[in-house]
Amino acid sequence: MDERVRSIEFCAGLGFTLGALFLSLSLCLYPRLAPANQTNLILDALSKEDIGSWMGLHALMVMGFFLATLGLVAYGFLLHLKGSSGPASLVSTSALIGGGLWTTFLSMEFFVGPFLKTYYPIDPGLATMLFSTVWFWKMGALAVGGVLLFTAVIGCGVSGTSRGLMPLWLGWGGAFFGVVGILIYVFEFLTATATGAAINPMRGAGVRYGVGLPIQLWMIGAGLMLLRDYNTRARTLPPQARTPVPPRREPAPAMPRASEPPPLPPPIP
Repeated sequence: MDERVRSIEFCAGLGFTLGALFLSLSLCLYPRLAPANQTNLILDALSKEDIGSWMGLHALMVMGFFLATLGLVAYGFLLHLKGSSGPASLVSTSALIGGGLWTTFLSMEFFVGPFLKTYYPIDPGLATMLFSTVWFWKMGALAVGGVLLFTAVIGCGVSGTSRGLMPLWLGWGGAFFGVVGILIYVFEFLTATATGAAINPMRGAGVRYGVGLPIQLWMIGAGLMLLRDYNTRARTLPPQARTPVPPRREPAPAMPRASEPPPLPPPIP
């Protein structure tokens, strides 16, 4: 049991720490774009970007979200072993679906970006129409994925605090920023129903650095604590079954040797 917990702590800690570092770096490098519903301006700005840096940025984000999802799912297993099976199911399911949506739709930029950059100078109208279709599908999926990932962070923070896996300030701090992130997405959704604008709250620098960056810092803190517990926990082998040894039998007493018969007399001639 201890060895299983130790392995999960290493996986979750490494996923949290590396995922947060990759995502924090991508937050700082991501360009500032026009409002999400002005796709012609967005496509014009993206066509002027270097395609190599654009694909590299999205590769960094894909790796970051993959590692973050790995850390959240591993933390869900840890909660399950500690007795919180309900919150563990919530965390694992939300992280798998949310992280899967982000990694899938960010991976589209590996192919859609170069295609539209090449096609935009030839036919700007058709390129804008194609980009609008992909862009709005992407924005809708990322909105759902963002809410699910914030839900997973809330579950980790609250359940981890109640089970003694993280300190009170760290657990409730992550839950607080997770709730703020969900409220921002809900507010964007209600605003979009009235104005028709696309939902993309992470576009603004205030939300990115006011909510996204604290979540990354929370992941780094949780990951470092898990790695610390992994190093301090004694490494033990599971109990081994003893090999059955048959009881030793005493050798049977040796039979006395019979005396040799006397030699026969010589034959009579």
